[in-house]
Amino acid sequence: MARKTKEEAQATREGILDAALACFHENGVANTSLAAIGERAGYTRGAVYWHFKNKTEVLEAMINRERIPFIERLRHAYSPHRNTPILDLRSVMLISLSELANEPHLRDMMEIMLRNDLSAESQAMQQMQQDSIEEEMAIFRRAFERARELGQLRDGVDTAVVSRILHAGMTGVLYSAMLEPKQFDLERDSREVMDALLAYYVKPGVFTPGADPKPLPPADPDPQD
Repeated sequence: MARKTKEEAQATREGILDAALACFHENGVANTSLAAIGERAGYTRGAVYWHFKNKTEVLEAMINRERIPFIERLRHAYSPHRNTPILDLRSVMLISLSELANEPHLRDMMEIMLRNDLSAESQAMQQMQQDSIEEEMAIFRRAFERARELGQLRDGVDTAVVSRILHAGMTGVLYSAMLEPKQFDLERDSREVMDALLAYYVKPGVFTPGADPKPLPPADPDPQD
């Protein structure tokens, strides 16, 4: 019985987050209330408040639902148990961006994050984005340091520089494709930018420019060790 109750509570939480995504995308964060989210989800306002204290918590949970699995994938790129950090990093980034290009709910979330207003929720979202950038760049750097240990980087490459440039390149393609989808193709252009940058910093033969990304690496029990 307790198991069923826990599963039902998780289903309710997921339903609330799905409804919040739809409401935020259609009406904006500032113009969406918890009552509206509950109504969209088919739950009472009390049910929403049982899971979330305020709209900021809803927004953070909605973003983290997608962000945390992405970060967990990304950490494989510096695993000491694998010897393909460049291939793993490339695959995770290209597969994740392909998912973003093809899954409407992910695109809707990115559009919400691109919008900017003076609400407390939007400011909290901006802080989350800043924290995410720092975390992603730190993972990039560890992946490139692992690649350097394995002799896969060109001589003299600064891992902090390549991490910053790669992040800027991927972010630029992402934002451009979201704002001008007729001019930019997220899947095509992210692969072009990724491969051009990697080819500049990585030794020949480590990866094949233009190749399809390899399947995502299997779960690593201790990717940070």
